[in-house]
Amino acid sequence: MATEEEKKQRLLKVFNISMYGLIKGLWDLFGESSFATINSVGDHILSVMEKEAGLEIAGEKPEDILVEITRLLVDEIGTMSAGKVTVDGRKVSLACTNCFLREATGWLEREDVQPFACVPMNIAAAAMRKRLGVKHRVLGRVWDEATQTCTIHFELL
Repeated sequence: MATEEEKKQRLLKVFNISMYGLIKGLWDLFGESSFATINSVGDHILSVMEKEAGLEIAGEKPEDILVEITRLLVDEIGTMSAGKVTVDGRKVSLACTNCFLREATGWLEREDVQPFACVPMNIAAAAMRKRLGVKHRVLGRVWDEATQTCTIHFELL
């Protein structure tokens, strides 16, 4: 019989496989138009986090908003082990270490599929849109294998 830790690891693997399949399937059907889903997904996750996890996003700067999102993802939900927010003018970056979907993301990127269902990316975008009232553009993602960190780069429009 599997230990609780083994069950968690297997569940995480199945979740990554499932997310990979869903994301790849949508990408195969709709291509870059699949990005249209991120607003809806991000808004819904943010809403649930506000109601069920007690998330209170305050501040008028992207950094304030994303630091709180990062804290919640690390400390309360555990979707990543660490996060770092960097703001340089209208460019905003969110570095996610040991994200729970890093395996699925790697599979997708090896097939040139954009991982548009990235949970930190979707929540960050929804929070900035909701609190700052500004649109954004995803500039890209950079993966650092050595540190197991994915950095998501946004531009505020």
